[in-house]
Amino acid sequence: MNKNKPLGITLIAIYSALSGLFIFGIGLLMMLSSAVPSMDMWITLISVLLVVLGVFLLAATYGLWSLQTWGLNITKWLYIISIPMGILSIFPIYPHSEMTTANTVLQLLGIALDIFIIYYVLKPNVVALYQDK
Repeated sequence: MNKNKPLGITLIAIYSALSGLFIFGIGLLMMLSSAVPSMDMWITLISVLLVVLGVFLLAATYGLWSLQTWGLNITKWLYIISIPMGILSIFPIYPHSEMTTANTVLQLLGIALDIFIIYYVLKPNVVALYQDK
């Protein structure tokens, strides 16, 4: 049975794929920089977390695009987890960081987008699309 994907799913899949590639790439670059002996251990930890997050986003993108139930569930949970991470990122919790207006606005926009994505993937017609397999 051929199912047409709603435009919202297509846009979320594209956004998740681009985000996953970007986050994965940043994580790899941070891993390379963490190999320098004078770098702090927290850089290694954050880089591993970013690589894992990037892989999960790319996997969720595939599952979302191919209309797999697990893809919808991973997408939902990744964006739910992103909300508290965005809230924490507003505040200067990282070493040598400071609070800026630009960062606060960017994080709030990201949180709003996360909430919209969660709302969209929980709509009954979208959930039904993934359960009709």
